[in-house]
Amino acid sequence: MVIEILQAGTGDSIWVSHNKKNIVIDGGKSTAAIRAKYSKMPQDEIIDLLVVTHIDSDHIAGIIALVKHMKEIGETHRLKQVWFNFPKKEETDEYSVGEGNELTSLLLEIDGLSWNNNTSELLGSTIEYGDIKLHVLAPAHDVAYENKPKEPDELGVRSDDWYIDLRTLIDNVDDDDIDEGGTNSQSIIILAECEGKKLLLPGDSTPKKLCDALQSYNKTNGTPLELDFMKLPHHGSTRNVTKNILNEVTCSNFIISTKKNNKYYFPNKETIAKLIRYRDSADKAINVYFNYQESLDVLGITAEELTENNINLNVCNEFNF
Repeated sequence: MVIEILQAGTGDSIWVSHNKKNIVIDGGKSTAAIRAKYSKMPQDEIIDLLVVTHIDSDHIAGIIALVKHMKEIGETHRLKQVWFNFPKKEETDEYSVGEGNELTSLLLEIDGLSWNNNTSELLGSTIEYGDIKLHVLAPAHDVAYENKPKEPDELGVRSDDWYIDLRTLIDNVDDDDIDEGGTNSQSIIILAECEGKKLLLPGDSTPKKLCDALQSYNKTNGTPLELDFMKLPHHGSTRNVTKNILNEVTCSNFIISTKKNNKYYFPNKETIAKLIRYRDSADKAINVYFNYQESLDVLGITAEELTENNINLNVCNEFNF
């Protein structure tokens, strides 16, 4: 299984492939990366599953661009199935709903497309695409017709922590200020498995929704969930990573997907501090992978700090299982 964390600006775009099966999760804010990846897909392959985790622009914009491109070149038949929790009709013009409506119109024009807009029906099931197994952990109810916020959720309204000393952050971390609602809480959370390897893809899930989903999964399958990789939710926002979440998984390898975000200061340096502070043992090395060099560089973490805290920060866009 190959996992590619595309350079899609400040958003997410993830391409999972194995033995001619292709699963695309979100399209990012920048549309060039996903179109370029699609253009390289062998002609005898299709997109077996397209997932839109939620309707925020930094996840859906690239999907709209991709589907438009496929339509323009007459290749919408290469899109087989979609998971997108959104009404199959137009609604009001609220925040991001306009883009949701645009994608809806495009999808409804594709003959033979299988579109699931209530993925809560898949909870407890294993969906297989060749050797790739997907488990949907959330949302736990139908969110397609829930009201959308009229304004963007306060995604990361906090001061810039990029220039604060790492030790200071480690000593003072807490989970008092967390992301609680809006479209992030509607994110589709997916556990992907292939040949014994497991990867958690939580979209921009809020801490409560992610923790609840993990607790529910662990109650059935054993505690804690052992992962080979976990993409940290919401582009490395400290408001979406908590001690309770990390207590539900055993994982040493984390992925942060975002270009340096000068508006919301993603990724947050405090997120790295939380991974260090909340781990079970200081003897256990942590590896964090960024899909942009600038997102790593802006944190300003020194080689001495890395050694002192037994953590490795790297830039990597592709992971082979």
